[in-house]
Amino acid sequence: LRLFLHSSLFLHRDEKPKRQQLPATFKFQSLGCDITIQKRMRKSLTASLSLCFLPLLDVTSGFVVSEGNQQTRPVTSTDYSTGTALACQLLGMNCNTPTDFSFSFKGFCKRGGETDIHSDGWGVAFYEGNGIRQFHDVEAAATSPMAHFLSIHSIRTLNMMSHIRYATAGEVELGNVHPFCREMWGLNWAFAMNGDIPAFKKHPKTKLSSLGPGDSPCTEESYYNPVGTTDSEAAFCAILNALRVRFQRLPSLPVLYEALQKLCDEIIQLEDPESGEPTIMNFLLTCGANTLWVYSWPGKRPGSKVWNGLHYTTREAPFTTSHLSDVDCTVDFKLHTDRDDCVSVIATKPLTDDEEWIEMKKGELIVFDQGRPNFSPKSLFELELLGHGLNSTVLERPALEEDMRLFNLDPSVFRGACI
Repeated sequence: LRLFLHSSLFLHRDEKPKRQQLPATFKFQSLGCDITIQKRMRKSLTASLSLCFLPLLDVTSGFVVSEGNQQTRPVTSTDYSTGTALACQLLGMNCNTPTDFSFSFKGFCKRGGETDIHSDGWGVAFYEGNGIRQFHDVEAAATSPMAHFLSIHSIRTLNMMSHIRYATAGEVELGNVHPFCREMWGLNWAFAMNGDIPAFKKHPKTKLSSLGPGDSPCTEESYYNPVGTTDSEAAFCAILNALRVRFQRLPSLPVLYEALQKLCDEIIQLEDPESGEPTIMNFLLTCGANTLWVYSWPGKRPGSKVWNGLHYTTREAPFTTSHLSDVDCTVDFKLHTDRDDCVSVIATKPLTDDEEWIEMKKGELIVFDQGRPNFSPKSLFELELLGHGLNSTVLERPALEEDMRLFNLDPSVFRGACI
C-alpha cells in the first residue's frame, strides 16, 4: 500500500504552539484512511507537522493503517518491560559470495524502537572491494526512511556490520552512532560495539600497552582520537593506536589475532572490581572486505537479569527456510542460493526463531571468513594463502614462513600454496 499524504497534524493546546511530545496514541484522517500513530515517530514533534511522500506505512513502525475492511499493522512488538534491555545491539554478516543482507537487516531494524528500545540511532557499513559504504542516522531504525530504503533493496556484499543504539554513554547525535570507521595502513577499518567499558568512560584517552612498542617508527600513541563521546569509539581508537605503534609491517592474520586477543584481555583487566560497574564488551571489527573479527565479553548490567552477549548461525547447504523473530517474514534460502554458498550471521540476540544459534564463549575471538568461523592459527594461515590477509601498498607484507614457525607450524605443510 502506497499513500501520498499531504496533511497537517495540529496538537490542540491552550498554550501557544511549541515543541511537544507526541502522545502514545494519536489519530488523524487523510484520503479516507484512519491512521493511528501508536508510538513516537521521533523524540519530539513540532506543533504543526507536514507529512509528505510517506511510503509503505504497512512496514513502518508504529502505524496501523485501515481502509474499509483492509487492515495492516506491524507484527507483534515485544513488551518493553521484557525486552532485551541491552545498551545496543549488533548485526554482522560474512559470506563466501556477495550476498543480500536485507532479510536480516529488516528484522534487526524492528528492534530499533518497535520490538525493542534501541531507538537512539543506527548505522551500517559494508564493503565494496577495498571501499566501504556507510550509512548513519540518529532516527530510530524502525522508522528511519533511510533504514527502510536499505531494507527493501538488494545490496550484496561479502562483509557487513550494523548497530542500533540505546544511548548510555554520549548524547544522541550523529557523531556517536556506530559503526566507526578509520583508515590505517591504507585499509578501511570499521568497528561497532555493545556493552560498557567503564575505564574508557572515565578516561577516554586511556592507552593500551600490552603489545609493547615493537620496532615501528610510529611512536605517537594518540594518532587516532574519538570524534564523539562514547566509550566504544574511545576503545576502538585505543586499539588502532596500539596496533599502529606495534607493527612496522603488516601482521599476518594469526599475529593480528594474537595481538587483538592481548588488547581485549588488557581492556577487561582495566575493570575496577570495587566500582560495581562490570565491563561488557561485544564487538565487530573489520579491516577489509574478507574478514569479520568478532569478540565477546558478555555480562549483565547492575540490577538487570538480561545477559548481554553475541550469537551466530551459519547457513550452508542443504538450505532451508528461515523466519524472523521480530517481523512475520520467511525466506526459503533454497530459492536464492547455490550449493556452495555459505553465510554466517552474527547478532546480539538470535534474529530467527527456527535456526540453531550458537552463543559465543566469554573471552572468545572468532574470525569469520568466507562465511565460516575460524579459531586456530592453522586455519588463519590458510586464509592468508587464499589472499584474504591484510593487503596494502603502505606497509610490507608479512613473512608468512617466519610467522608459521612462531606458531610451531611447519611451513612445508603449506607447500605449493605460494607462501
